[in-house]
Amino acid sequence: MPLPESTRAEVVNYALADLPGDLAWHVSYFDFIGDADLRGRIGQEFYAARCLYKLWEGLRIDEQWARQAQVQLQVQQYASIYEASVHHLLFVEAANEPIVQRLNEYRTLVERPLPGHIMDRIRRLDAGDANDIVGAVMATRRAQESKIRFDSKVAAAVELGMLDEALGEEVKGFYTARNYIHIHAEIRQTDFDWQVSFARDAYRRLEPFKSQVSSWLAMRA
Repeated sequence: MPLPESTRAEVVNYALADLPGDLAWHVSYFDFIGDADLRGRIGQEFYAARCLYKLWEGLRIDEQWARQAQVQLQVQQYASIYEASVHHLLFVEAANEPIVQRLNEYRTLVERPLPGHIMDRIRRLDAGDANDIVGAVMATRRAQESKIRFDSKVAAAVELGMLDEALGEEVKGFYTARNYIHIHAEIRQTDFDWQVSFARDAYRRLEPFKSQVSSWLAMRA
């Protein structure tokens, strides 16, 4: 059963009262994202994160489960914002950079048949797995963009001068924290402290993130 209309209006007004602008403002904040659809989605996530933070702040439930839920939700939202932004900047704005192209590459063993006389000698080896031995060479293969680790993407962004090293480390930390949101991972990672300040940092680092990537784009123009 929903709250009375007057109560809902009061809650919504509270959540929106101190925001710097409406949804359109939060979308335009990401003017460094050239893809309009992606910019709109990232801006929407930013707007939602700010509104939900205010709702949690208004509730002021001073219990561990509530604080943890608040931080986890915020970290998940901001990590997604950073991830989508870095991915776009690398694979759209810097797609032709050798550093970025190497992100798609990995070295792996690829089976290559050996000459028959060599295989005959291998089969005669006094080993239980002799019949399973095959020839192989190291080869370069290309990975799907979705399979590239986020820390590798951030490292490339730092190497390109898109982000400074300190901010890059923080951004990687937000993404790592997102991976701990899964209950089993969280239980194993007993030394991780879910502090409200961590979620605030994820929000506050957006401004230097925007400043640094915008400067990088301006230098390339």
